[in-house]
Amino acid sequence: MSRKIALLTVLLVAVAGAWLYWQTTSSGPPKLRTVAIEQRDLRIAVTASGTLEPDQIVEVSSLTAGTIVQFGRDIDHADKFADVGSRVTEGSLLVQIDSGLFQVAQQKAEAALRLAAAELGRLESQLQQAQRDLQRAERLRDTNSQSDFDKSRTAYDMASAEREVGRARLEQARAEAQQAKINLHRTTIRSPIDGVIIDRRANLGQNVGSSTSSGLFLIAKDLSQMRVRATVSEADIGKIYIDQPVEFYVDAYRDQTFVGRVRKILLNARIHNNVVNYDVLVGIDNYDARLLPHMTANLSFEIVRRENAQLVLTEALQWWPEEKLIDPHSDSVRRPLALDEKEELSEGDVAVVWAPAGDGQVRPIEVRIGIDDGVHTEVVADELRDGMPIVVGTTKRTRLARIIPKARGG
Repeated sequence: MSRKIALLTVLLVAVAGAWLYWQTTSSGPPKLRTVAIEQRDLRIAVTASGTLEPDQIVEVSSLTAGTIVQFGRDIDHADKFADVGSRVTEGSLLVQIDSGLFQVAQQKAEAALRLAAAELGRLESQLQQAQRDLQRAERLRDTNSQSDFDKSRTAYDMASAEREVGRARLEQARAEAQQAKINLHRTTIRSPIDGVIIDRRANLGQNVGSSTSSGLFLIAKDLSQMRVRATVSEADIGKIYIDQPVEFYVDAYRDQTFVGRVRKILLNARIHNNVVNYDVLVGIDNYDARLLPHMTANLSFEIVRRENAQLVLTEALQWWPEEKLIDPHSDSVRRPLALDEKEELSEGDVAVVWAPAGDGQVRPIEVRIGIDDGVHTEVVADELRDGMPIVVGTTKRTRLARIIPKARGG
């Protein structure tokens, strides 16, 4: 009796195991993977990087050689010298170069000018005397010899030529005196505009000259009006146009988006390692003075924007269900060629997305394709609603692996 009970128990365990194995290894209908329709603004843009710079920059240099002996004062802080961040007005002192030698040069030039004027006066007197002698020789021409008349005529011509030389020397001396005055004036360097100093490249006691490669000061006229000099590749430059809206951010304020508009597209392309790039100037407002020169900007040039667009994952347009998954009560639809990889879907094409129909089945919805950003695609159909689930694929039921116990011993 006990033997029959044991045999029956073994049989029940075997049946239960077989049933469990069948349950865990059988594959039911695939599970649908869905994503919800999103209704929001879709913006397509070209990205680039650039550098902030003032709208107008003036580089102040020295036009004469000398030693810096003084800097101008900060107009807002009289006890400080003009430096980076100082506000300056047109005509205010920036740099004073040692003017001692230039003062001496001007004095010498003015003395040479007076000497040339006196010399011209002497030559004028000689010419007048030569003219009187010639007039006398003409009156006595009948009684005097021809040689006496010729001598008088030659003396007059020579005196006239020497006067012209004297006039030229006076003009030369006058020009040299003017040049000496200008050189002396250039030892005092003043601001050419109202603005803010954004860079100072000189120190007290430094020797500067007209051949200095860089200026002494950089002055920005108005930091409330700035621009971004952006670098755009040749592949994207055709999408950039004047007055195009631009958004950008800087690392200092990554949580804030700034806006601007394309002001100018420069044609002097730069080529580096066979890569062609163009400079694009983007005008921006900086009334709160938060943006500083030389900050790096990450820009987004808006190409097109759609307000309240209905968006699906592009993946949803690339999926077509097996025949057994299609709800038999659904209207038949034509399979887009793009799913056969014969062509790509583009704006204006008709495509199909699939919505769950219950019991693991799906039904088709014809849509018209709009723009896409590479991840989401705009679709247009009266039936679509915000939050509506759309199928993007299926998930097969996972089989449980059989565990085979390892044999003991050897």
